[in-house]
Amino acid sequence: MSTLPEPEVLCPLCKVAADPRSLCCPSCREDLSVLYRLRYAGRIDYNRALDALEEGDAAGAVSLLRGALAAEPGLDPARDLLESLSVVGSAGPAPAGREGDTPSE
Repeated sequence: MSTLPEPEVLCPLCKVAADPRSLCCPSCREDLSVLYRLRYAGRIDYNRALDALEEGDAAGAVSLLRGALAAEPGLDPARDLLESLSVVGSAGPAPAGREGDTPSE
């Protein structure tokens, strides 16, 4: 599985793409990081799940994938990965309280 590309965030005021590093509008300097986080929480959790799998934390990855699908139900890479982990049976149950939590950096 590969990391999803970072999506573009447009400033709602200027309609200018945010600087990908600072997530600020280059025109009005508005901080767009919260907008980015709200809009792309599913993708962020999917990428964090890949990191968890690399670290050997399958249960954490399952929890993050469930959160990704709750935030973005049509996120097929997250659904496919969650299904493959369920088939393998290595994931085990998700920790209580994590499903549906708002992701945090």
